[in-house]
Amino acid sequence: MPEPTYRVLRSRRRTLVITVSADSVVVRAPLGMPDAAIAAFVAEKRGWIERKLREYADDRFAAVRSGECLLDAGIQRPVRFGAPRDGEGAEGFFFRSALSVRRYFERTRGPVLIDALHALSRKAGVSAADVKLRDFKARWGSCDAQGVICLNWRLSMLPLPLRDYVLLHELCHRRHLDHSPAFWAEVSRFCPDYARLRGELRAYSFLSLLYRREPAGGR
Repeated sequence: MPEPTYRVLRSRRRTLVITVSADSVVVRAPLGMPDAAIAAFVAEKRGWIERKLREYADDRFAAVRSGECLLDAGIQRPVRFGAPRDGEGAEGFFFRSALSVRRYFERTRGPVLIDALHALSRKAGVSAADVKLRDFKARWGSCDAQGVICLNWRLSMLPLPLRDYVLLHELCHRRHLDHSPAFWAEVSRFCPDYARLRGELRAYSFLSLLYRREPAGGR
């Protein structure tokens, strides 16, 4: 797990203080304190920081978890289950059941997801032998030795920067089928901010638990 990304604000103070919000970690430090001392303090408080970020993530996505909203390219849109057919409109999504979400997203967002992978493959100078959509339980994507890239259909629910990071991550496996320093150097070539994005991605891991069964209460 990468170290927390944080911003340092220096002032005429005597102590170090960490403030965690929904989308940032701020360290308030004395003017003359060395960067190494600040980094050591953040490392010491890492568990607390990650716990607070998870708490904010829970609040941020409470409506998604409860089935009131659905993420679409990072945007929370209202969703209603129990409709006579599957679709969407200005008021949001409507589905027959939670099990309809995957089919609908694969049909309507799947082609966009695959097109995005092909566009990034031109940027990275590598291509997939084939691309498939999957219903992974604990990963966003995979790439095998034959060059077949499998993508979690829920990638279409992520904000575009996070989606594209995952796509580039899998494309870089076309050159390195591991997570060696050489692999991460390759990722960094095309996504210099990958460490921050990788950290942000964890807040969306709960999505893999959704849309596998009917919501509680028969929604």
